[in-house]
Order: sequence, then structure tokens, then C-alpha cells
Amino acid sequence: MAGCVLEMEGVWKRYSYGRGWVLRDVSLCIPPGSGVLVLGPNGSGKTTLLRIAAGLAKPSRGVVRVAGLPPQSVEAKHVMGVVLHHSILYDELTVRENLSYYARLHGLDGYSPEGDEVVEALGLRRYLDTRVGELSFGWRKRANIARALLHRPQLLAIDEPFTGLDDAAVEALAGLLEELTRRGAAVLATSPQRGAARLLPGFRVMEIHDSTLRPAGPGGEA
Repeated sequence: MAGCVLEMEGVWKRYSYGRGWVLRDVSLCIPPGSGVLVLGPNGSGKTTLLRIAAGLAKPSRGVVRVAGLPPQSVEAKHVMGVVLHHSILYDELTVRENLSYYARLHGLDGYSPEGDEVVEALGLRRYLDTRVGELSFGWRKRANIARALLHRPQLLAIDEPFTGLDDAAVEALAGLLEELTRRGAAVLATSPQRGAARLLPGFRVMEIHDSTLRPAGPGGEA
């Protein structure tokens, strides 16, 4: 699939032979400057799909590429950002120290959280010197989003982006995701809430049903 930032072709996944397929024959292309929202109830396979896209799980069958690269490769890790439901920040470090650490991992010399527009948009400046372990779930999630975006990835994979956020944070994040696509990035988001489609009007809405990925109807309805 030419022109895909994220390409999934004929992806199947199961965790053991004694269990059924979690995903069956999933194919997906997300070009630059576009977003896909995948809907489905808890346990439907949304997080598995996102983890495979991010190189955190391997498909049982099929091919996955991120910017033409295997998603498990070091090179692919530098062109994607990933936000899972659990935090990967260090609780004993401050938000500033975490962001600076991840900036160094991505080879960003001279990174400053104060100059990061994502930090500003998410209202994180006042918490930069707070230890992550002292933050509420919602503020920790904002810090994880800032961490995933600090290197301006070509692909953002974000699991349940609006879960645990207050109204102000939901509005700010929806604006950030739309802005990312306007700047040419690709976004893969998942949600169990059909109302998430209204927050991301520019996104293509898909759903997982019986382990297969298919287009959702208007407003995210099947």
C-alpha cells in the first residue's frame, strides 16, 4: 500500500491455539495527514490492534509497516509515538525530568519543556516540577501524551485518548489530534465510546466486530 504511514496487511492474531482469533484478516492504511478512530467494546481487540501497530506485539500472520519499516525496529520507534492506558513515565522523576530523558533518547538536543507547544496546550507547565507519582491519573496521562509527541512523530498510536480526562483536557487533546493530522502526521486512536467520533470529526471511523475491522456508519454507528 503505497503512501501509508501505517500499513497493516492481512493481520491475524491469537494468543494461544486453545483460544479463538482476537483479530482476523485486518488490513489498514493510514496515509500522512489522516486519522483513524477504531471503536469497539472492551475486550474486542482494539488494544491488541494498537499494540501490533506499535510493534509491542507480533501478529500471528500478516505484515505491518510503519513508514515502510518493521514496527519493532529501532528506526520505527523514532518515527512513532505511543500512548497506552498505563503510564511509561518514571514515577520518581518529575514531569520535566521525564520529558528531558525521553528527548535525549530521541536525540533532541536543547529540548525545553517550557518551549513545547504540546506541554502548553495540555496545561502541564505548572506540573513540570512535580513527581509523576504524585499526579492524578488524568494529569499523568497528559504527561504521557506530551512524552509521546515531543519528537513530533510521523505516527501517533493512542489507546482510549479521552478516558480519564476532564472536559478541558478532552477539548485540548481533540484539538491536538486534529492539528497533528493537519501537519501531516498519521494518528491511530481507539475508544470504547462511540461519542469519541464526534470529538474527532476529521477521522475515519472503523469498528472491530467479531474480530474483524470494518467501517462504522455515520456518527460511529455500526
